[in-house]
Amino acid sequence: MAPSKKQALRRKHGWLRSKLFRAAVSMALLALLLFTINLRQLGDTLSQVAISLLLLATVIFLISNAASILKWKLIVRAQQGAASYYYLTSLFYIGLFFNNFLPSNIGGDVVKAFKLGQATGQPAKAAGSVVMDRASSTIALLIIAAVLAMFQLKLLGTKVAALILLMLAFSLILIIFFASERAALVLGKILFSRLNPFGLRRHFKDFYYSLHEFKYQKPTVVAVMTVSLIYQALNIITVYILALSLGINVPILYYFLFIPIVLAVAMIPISLNGLGIREGAWVLLFGQVGVPAAKALSMSVLSFLVITIVSLAGGLFYLFDRASAATQSEASNG
Repeated sequence: MAPSKKQALRRKHGWLRSKLFRAAVSMALLALLLFTINLRQLGDTLSQVAISLLLLATVIFLISNAASILKWKLIVRAQQGAASYYYLTSLFYIGLFFNNFLPSNIGGDVVKAFKLGQATGQPAKAAGSVVMDRASSTIALLIIAAVLAMFQLKLLGTKVAALILLMLAFSLILIIFFASERAALVLGKILFSRLNPFGLRRHFKDFYYSLHEFKYQKPTVVAVMTVSLIYQALNIITVYILALSLGINVPILYYFLFIPIVLAVAMIPISLNGLGIREGAWVLLFGQVGVPAAKALSMSVLSFLVITIVSLAGGLFYLFDRASAATQSEASNG
């Protein structure tokens, strides 16, 4: 029997899925990553670190990652998607790994959505789950920043506080949009009334409904937002302990105020993983509470180093990834 066109295509491009190709990609990306790191600066930073506090911060960071994966699992389950916690863990770290090489610190989300869509055969829902995951984390971050900004208005200045509130308001407007079917229909007509390139109208509709369904999943939304707040709090505590490991003693309140702003700035997609922009924000904000520029930069470098080292696990997950495994464990567990 002659092979089908689909089988022939799989054979032709089978090398793209081979472990050798994945290994080559992983090694190339790791080489690129080394060029983005100032090794001398890292050496100077590490020479000042209290190792016990560094290890404690790393453990807390791993716990925060586990909370984030749990949140994503809740979202996927609400969509009636079949993906095991283990497979979502592998995708989470693959996304964290690819964040190092893609614009802003959310570039890895595209990789996560693509691979989950491949595994489940539901690309719109996969994309929706990743957007919901990212949106809940961002909103939790902005809520923390907005609440504290009201108590530290003089320190931040009205412009920065207004920017935080504006970002939070924009996020809430997006939530209202996805909760309103009428608003989506109006936008759909504006975007696709005459043109429908690459069949985007259907994909847009599927993607919209993958998010709109959460309007009827209030217990899940409450659980997701609760875990998001815990996740962001753990991330901020991680940075606080890293700062202590460098001998920086600033009240933890300022970390809950500044870190959300730093992370929000790092989302601007004009650099790899927010490099450069993030460091400038660290120096500017922590300088307002008496942290010298060199120390503030060391905090940023050490934080980046911890995230980068942990993200290397994603390279291994990528190397041994098997999309078909995504549904097997879930199916066996019911």
